[in-house]
Amino acid sequence: MAILDAGWTLFLAQGVEATPIEAIAAQAGVSKVTLYTYFPDKTALFRAAVEREMARIEAAQAAAGAGQPDAPIADRLTGFGTGLMQFLSSKPAIDFYSAVAGELRRHPDLARAFYDLGPGRTKANLAGLIRDAVGRHELRACDPDYAAEALFGLWQGFSNFQFSLDIDVEAIRRDLPRRVKAGVATFLKAYGPER
Repeated sequence: MAILDAGWTLFLAQGVEATPIEAIAAQAGVSKVTLYTYFPDKTALFRAAVEREMARIEAAQAAAGAGQPDAPIADRLTGFGTGLMQFLSSKPAIDFYSAVAGELRRHPDLARAFYDLGPGRTKANLAGLIRDAVGRHELRACDPDYAAEALFGLWQGFSNFQFSLDIDVEAIRRDLPRRVKAGVATFLKAYGPER
């Protein structure tokens, strides 16, 4: 949808607060009235744009193997991590965090909406994958939420700092497959089934 594309592009470039509705409508080639027909305010447009980006992350995870319930747990976790880390290392994701992170802190309702739709949903999806694997006896009994955070930390390492400072970004992108596989291997040593 042109309005979502325009809003997301301008939010990345200018931040949410600094982007006027008129600019979004102009970039989308629609009137303000048309924009308001679909989105009652800028917050609703931001939420819809974040939901769309979340759907893209989930599609990337499914394409990478996380959506194959009969695959071995190592493959499902690797697929999930690959899709997630590819998204987080993408230029749009890096630009988004650079443009709006500070702004979100000034708007707690928007920050909560973003967290719930984005990182919170990703964590819940990963915890669900882990919970399912525990139920299948592919992983030992654990707190799935805590385990999801631990695994994400293994995948991410210090890359978030490097992305935000634009340090070695291309090297990190090239190294993602190894980083994700190593994180899964370490995770399985801690959470793999009892022998």
